[in-house]
Amino acid sequence: MCRLIGYVSAAPVTVAGLVDPDELAVFTSLSTEHKDGWGVGWRRADGGVAVLKGTGQAWQESAYHRHLAQVASDQQIVHLRKASAGMVVEPTNCHPFVEGDVAFCHNGQFDISPALLQSVVDRHGRPREGTTDSEFFFALVLLHARTLPWPEAIAAAVREIVADTRSVDADDMPEAVNCLLTTPDALYAYNQFFQPKVKPTSPPDTYRMQWAIR
Repeated sequence: MCRLIGYVSAAPVTVAGLVDPDELAVFTSLSTEHKDGWGVGWRRADGGVAVLKGTGQAWQESAYHRHLAQVASDQQIVHLRKASAGMVVEPTNCHPFVEGDVAFCHNGQFDISPALLQSVVDRHGRPREGTTDSEFFFALVLLHARTLPWPEAIAAAVREIVADTRSVDADDMPEAVNCLLTTPDALYAYNQFFQPKVKPTSPPDTYRMQWAIR
């Protein structure tokens, strides 16, 4: 389970310049719980993607605060990581993940069968640098994006993940496959979760995503 923010803007703007200060402070404070690293991905002036990551708690890291206050872009995504059980805290496991001019971050958790892992290898999918299900999700999206528009590629990747989960238990579903995907042309958001897997101690809106036009 993680926390994330993304935006697109008509003109370059900093995260701190766009998001209400009180709302941004609340978001950053969540890194006391979502404490297993953070990352920011943004569109550079030349159209490429730049990434800044850290493995500590975002609220404690000057690089995080400095970036949000100083780096302007017309497209950014920000991620606070809460590692799934057994996942290592290291830079390669911090979001966002990047391939070419595309960046991706995920909020949720799902298991991956050996068969699906091998399937991505057989299709010459993007190798993981780390060990997360999130980076594997990105690899599936990229595979489908070879032949499909980005929204359809995300949906196709989710269908594979769901089918893989149900191959083990026909009544099961991935806990959550929320994600943000940024391309040179757009920012895409996807929201899907399985309420029965939300922990009783978690807020009821744990996996709810919201959007606004300002």
